Amino acid sequence: MRVLMLGINHRTAPLALREKLAISEQQLPATLARFAERFAEAQCVVLSTCNRTELYVARPTHSAPSGDELRRFLAEHRGVDEALLSGAAILREQDQAVGHLFHVAAGLDSMVLGETQVLGQVRRAYEAASAAGTVGRVLHQVFQQAIAAAKRLHHTTGISAGRQSVGSVGVEFIRQVFETLEDKTLLCIGAGEVGKVVLQHALRLQPGRVLLVNRTAERATALAAKLGLSAEQGGARPWDALDELLIESDVVLASTGASAPIVSASRLKPLLRKRRGRPLFMLDAALPRDLDPAIGSLSNVYLYNLDDLRPVVERSLEGRRDEIDRCRAQVRGAAGACMNAVQHQDIGRLVRALRHRLHEIADDERRRTARKLGDAVDPHVAGEVEALLDEHTRRLINKVLHLPLSRLDANDPEAPLGFYAAALRRLFDLEDAASADAPPPEPSQQPPPTPAPGPAWAEPSERRA
Repeated sequence: MRVLMLGINHRTAPLALREKLAISEQQLPATLARFAERFAEAQCVVLSTCNRTELYVARPTHSAPSGDELRRFLAEHRGVDEALLSGAAILREQDQAVGHLFHVAAGLDSMVLGETQVLGQVRRAYEAASAAGTVGRVLHQVFQQAIAAAKRLHHTTGISAGRQSVGSVGVEFIRQVFETLEDKTLLCIGAGEVGKVVLQHALRLQPGRVLLVNRTAERATALAAKLGLSAEQGGARPWDALDELLIESDVVLASTGASAPIVSASRLKPLLRKRRGRPLFMLDAALPRDLDPAIGSLSNVYLYNLDDLRPVVERSLEGRRDEIDRCRAQVRGAAGACMNAVQHQDIGRLVRALRHRLHEIADDERRRTARKLGDAVDPHVAGEVEALLDEHTRRLINKVLHLPLSRLDANDPEAPLGFYAAALRRLFDLEDAASADAPPPEPSQQPPPTPAPGPAWAEPSERRA
């Protein structure tokens, strides 16, 4: 099996392209179903966040999709010109693809390094693919171990100290703009995961009033109660009061999961007249964007988006680079061990297929020999002779395979397993025999169990005690 990752992120693609390629959680089932229909032999997990859209794929070695086919699929599915995607998409294969996922899950590929929100997003992407039936043995193992490694990293290092996130950086951006928020009214649009984080950090700035609005009123009310927002402080307001709230507010933080802008320039422009020239600061922390980019051209409106947070992010790295380097090394080690295990299992299936083929050949030859012996063998010892022939061929096969298989021992981390797997497939034509993938286990929070001692391909009698 080969593992691939094709995607774009905040470093390779501008916000406008990331917005077009964003896939909401509600859209995941249809995306995965379309992928499975086109590439029946492949596994797939789709990860889409405010800063990336990535397809993680495992497939038989000589099967589809290729990197070009993945890029074409994503472009067609999202209605984007493939030429635009070609210049922004990155393709990773095998250990690089697995290593990339481990870094993403650990928050080491995020705009805000060390943030923990992405770990939950990786887990939900994996669970959605499991529910859709597009996860097999390989992606199950890779994602479970990436999630486990990320949790270990956050528990054993200081990489996530301060619980930094896009939301916290956005609020820090606001703090640098305003000397104080004590006389300001802050409006949070969205009470989802990002909205909750944004609001939690915004409250530390002690704004004069905090207003919260969400399309589902009950969710806004519940979040306001959880954070202790009283009616005197502002609190939750109905969705149909949004225009009035935009007139009242000085600072707007938008972070819903809407698929299209909820505040357009044409909607906001007439409201500005009622503000009588008061400046309006707006930060769009959503992708797709909640606030129409054209809003930024309106008088007395200061609109910022995710990409405008980069200077704050860079400053947040000061004093953390050594810790980040140590974390990267730890994650590289975990990813390498995971890929090594995947390749050993791949080799194991190939070797078992090779054994099966050799035994089939030996059985044919044994039967042919028995027929040639015919009446020359005493019927009273015919069964004994056949058993001796069977034992002889089994021992011969084991002796022939012993030396090459000993070179594949799991204790040799330097073994070029990918090369060995390709050689076995090519030399013995084993693709069909070894490409079948077992159905995925149910998702769990635990990594896959440790295999029994000895190479995965060894016969029971050959495994070490």
